[in-house]
Amino acid sequence: MSVMESDRVPAAADEPKASKSARGGVRIRGNYVPYVLIAPAVVVLVGVLAYPLVDLFVLAFQNVNDYLHLSAPSLVKFIGFDGFTKVLSSAEFWQATERTVLFTLEVVTASIVLALLFGLLLQRVSNWAKVTVVTSLMFVWAIPQIVTGTVFRWLFANTGGVVDYLLYRITGNTGWRTHDWFADSNQGLYVVVALAVLWGALPFLVIGLNAALTQVPKELVEASKLDGANGWQTFRHVVLPVIKPFLVLCTALSFIWDFQVFGQIWALRQNSPEEGYRVLGIYLYQQGLGSSHYSTSAVISILMILLMLAVLIFYIRQVIKIGEQD
Repeated sequence: MSVMESDRVPAAADEPKASKSARGGVRIRGNYVPYVLIAPAVVVLVGVLAYPLVDLFVLAFQNVNDYLHLSAPSLVKFIGFDGFTKVLSSAEFWQATERTVLFTLEVVTASIVLALLFGLLLQRVSNWAKVTVVTSLMFVWAIPQIVTGTVFRWLFANTGGVVDYLLYRITGNTGWRTHDWFADSNQGLYVVVALAVLWGALPFLVIGLNAALTQVPKELVEASKLDGANGWQTFRHVVLPVIKPFLVLCTALSFIWDFQVFGQIWALRQNSPEEGYRVLGIYLYQQGLGSSHYSTSAVISILMILLMLAVLIFYIRQVIKIGEQD
């Protein structure tokens, strides 16, 4: 017995040390914790994006086209900022930029306003109606852009189009039966294409803003009503400040998505958009793959990135201000 007891004593004495070593490991405290947690994501992003971005910038300072790339690679050389000068002095580039900015402002404004209205409406309907609407929105969100563009081309066709037929039945004007929505590029771009982009953008915005609206404390809304505030005043002074962070995020993301619009236009114009539909995404594709001006397309890509970075900087500043207020 004494031998067995003597054997057990050291084991009991060593037990705390074993458990302590099992709990051991690298512990990081203080201000370094956020950086360590985000480091894996940064490493992955750098690994995926570093080579394409570096190659893009190198290509922008060269004179690469299809002929030089395939037939005479020895003639490829660095031309400095000549490519940027060529693009920035091109009237086509500035027309495409103006067209893109106007289109983006129109669609972003319309999508945010409509998403807010639909989000507020979902707060007032029954649960089964909300589930039905959200399910339908998720289905719309899952449809590819090319499919959406093809469907809208059928809807707005000047021969047998559903929209033309409905307008004819409502107004009685026979001119609507064969109305060509795409003959005027302004009508085609700022009406038909804008509706197609809105159709694909609204599901995410409506679902997201509806979720943000559920975070508004009901006590604050009831207190504002007791103080005599009407519906608009309650929304402006109570609801809007609560959902502002997500609203800013939605606006920034919508700008980035709509600024790069391509698929809907490409499908609506059957793979050959006219000049009036040439936004920056279409212009970039036509210069790069259509005309094989690879260096020129690289310059356009960098300029698009810089324009979107300006919006992202504004978004980040707004997020910082909201965080400081909280």
